Amino acid sequence: MRPETLLTIYEVRVKDPGSFGFLEAAPDPQEILGPDLAGLHLEGDFAFIFFVNDYDLSPFLKLWPALELRQIHRLRYDQWQDGAVMEPLTIGPLKILPLTDLKVAPSVSYGLEPIYIDPGLAFGYGGHPTTKASLSLLSRLLKPGSLVEPKLAKALDLGSGTGVLSLAAARLGVRAVLGVDHSHLAVQCAVNNAKINGLSDKIRFVRGLAQDYAHEPGELVLANVPLFVQMDLLEVGAFSNRDYLIFSGLLPGEEETFLTALSQKYPSPTKLVDLTRDDRWVTGLVDFNG
Repeated sequence: MRPETLLTIYEVRVKDPGSFGFLEAAPDPQEILGPDLAGLHLEGDFAFIFFVNDYDLSPFLKLWPALELRQIHRLRYDQWQDGAVMEPLTIGPLKILPLTDLKVAPSVSYGLEPIYIDPGLAFGYGGHPTTKASLSLLSRLLKPGSLVEPKLAKALDLGSGTGVLSLAAARLGVRAVLGVDHSHLAVQCAVNNAKINGLSDKIRFVRGLAQDYAHEPGELVLANVPLFVQMDLLEVGAFSNRDYLIFSGLLPGEEETFLTALSQKYPSPTKLVDLTRDDRWVTGLVDFNG
């Protein structure tokens, strides 16, 4: 989406619990909200409904009296993204580039193909400290030619966002990746990014709670989610029968709570291979085979 693209964003509140059910269950919200829909985000009792340029939602709202219009926001795409500009990233063998850098005719490359990201209406292109740290550990684990690579047929990305980690895992040789996120916007964006990078045959993105997909197969789990979700995943056995875990999204000090619980549930030979910290976030790599 171009920086100057005008967006109309309807902020809607649900007056009766469960009234968003018809949108939650819709495989394609455009079937309900029309072809001009640019994106949809549901969060608790609120929905943010995005359209390109001006759009009149009043006929739709009249059909659904349980929905209350709170505000209409009109702003440019670059304002919605808070002025954030995607900068090219190089992490190990991975190159992550904005979609605007995509060349029609591919140039000669002697490394991995770049990963191109279009954040769409979601947030996250790989520059967040938790994503960068996870990418660093992922590229270390799956570096081309490593002995680990042939073992990892599948990976599970819980809290996949715009799909950066899933795309990186596929680029690094994982044959099948399942990405899970609760945000409509994130999943829509991730699906588009998989298409852009020619990886739709290797990656599937679904909308849902990470806990509901805790038992999907995968030798590697990527979990960039807050502590309470990490603990829920641990409780339901999301890390059982895995080879590796890359976790992030924890604040300094929270890793002690998580790692203590992890070691109690999965004693030796489970090994913490690496742990990185910055001023705000902690990221780690766990080997369940020691």
